[in-house]
Amino acid sequence: MARKKIGIFKYVVLPLALVCSASVWGADVERGVGVNERTIKDYSPAGVRAGSFMIHPFFESQNEYKDNIYSQQNNTQDDFIFHLQPGVNARSNWNRHALEANASTDMQLYTSHSSEDKENYAFDLNGRLDVLKENFATAKFYYTHQYEDRGSPDSPFNASKPVQYDTTGGLVGYEHKINRVRFNVLNDAQHLDYENSISSSDTFINNDDRDRQKNTSTGRIGYEIMSGYEAFVRGSYNFIEYDQKFDDFGLQRSSDGYEVVTGIALDFTGKLVGDAYIGYARQEYDDAQLKTISDITGGFGLKWMPTGLTTVSARVDRAINETTQGFSSGYFSTASTVTIDHELLRNVLLNASAGYIFNDYRGGAGRQEDIYYAGISAKYLLNRNFFLKSGYNFRTRSTNSNNADYDINSVYFSLGAQL
Repeated sequence: MARKKIGIFKYVVLPLALVCSASVWGADVERGVGVNERTIKDYSPAGVRAGSFMIHPFFESQNEYKDNIYSQQNNTQDDFIFHLQPGVNARSNWNRHALEANASTDMQLYTSHSSEDKENYAFDLNGRLDVLKENFATAKFYYTHQYEDRGSPDSPFNASKPVQYDTTGGLVGYEHKINRVRFNVLNDAQHLDYENSISSSDTFINNDDRDRQKNTSTGRIGYEIMSGYEAFVRGSYNFIEYDQKFDDFGLQRSSDGYEVVTGIALDFTGKLVGDAYIGYARQEYDDAQLKTISDITGGFGLKWMPTGLTTVSARVDRAINETTQGFSSGYFSTASTVTIDHELLRNVLLNASAGYIFNDYRGGAGRQEDIYYAGISAKYLLNRNFFLKSGYNFRTRSTNSNNADYDINSVYFSLGAQL
């Protein structure tokens, strides 16, 4: 049986913003496991055994209607979108160590606007090496092919097709525990590669000046005050290097920065788990025309399981983000979300979520954005291998820029298969 960790472990690691899957950082346990995370007997896919690995292929076919596909304030266009979403998960079933691979695809076919067709796909390979009982090393490689949202301020508004970009990256980490003291180190390196575009008037749009690599090194020290309470200090340093020294505006956007925070991770008997932290972040840019960004940062997260049938999750985080918009150097984003998952029946899962994002751009025109979103969905498990899902999503943005507001409504219905 796979090695188990105490429930607080998941929320000790969360403040590090580690993107490794659960199999990398330790097996799931009942403490702190919500409705969508636990295994539902008789309705969970059995998988296909291949030696010491379990293979879980899946496929989802989704029909979606969206009333504003270009994320515009005026002259909105609607369309029906057909999604084909095959994928596979392969996970080891070893007593020690772990290895996992994931591949997923989302092919989007627009009924009336074929120029918006997309082929998103992602792959990752991650593993955990158990050194001692409380010490282990991790590694992950990931690759994604995606499309920029039409409403992104960084995306050229007059591109005839959505901008494609690839993200290639990898991370390595190590955790070491001595008595009540826990040490974590992590290094995450990634490269973003944007494809050039053609405008609606058949002119060339250069996106190569947005290509960049980012490296973030993080260290964390935690002390278990008592069972279920861990105080921690975390520090990270990053540098961002653009492939081209100057962008189309003649700016040098490469930068380096750091973040230092202190906080606490909590686990109240597995029914209420979470973390909270506060600190300071700063990002300095090579070009003197780009304003240095520095401010208070912080966040908190809670997961409450009042009963075995309901999970309430809340998360707020404040961090510096990259932009290539005009003479803005970057922006502070404060993102909050609340999610409720409820098991109405053993095979009927309900979800409701809502969130708010405030983006505060530094330098340039001083752009500010208020983004609100909400959604509801229901999932009906027919048996181990088939499910139905339907939902509604709403998103709205208001800014201090001209003609940059929008409202988007979408509804969808899915049929899924899994082994």
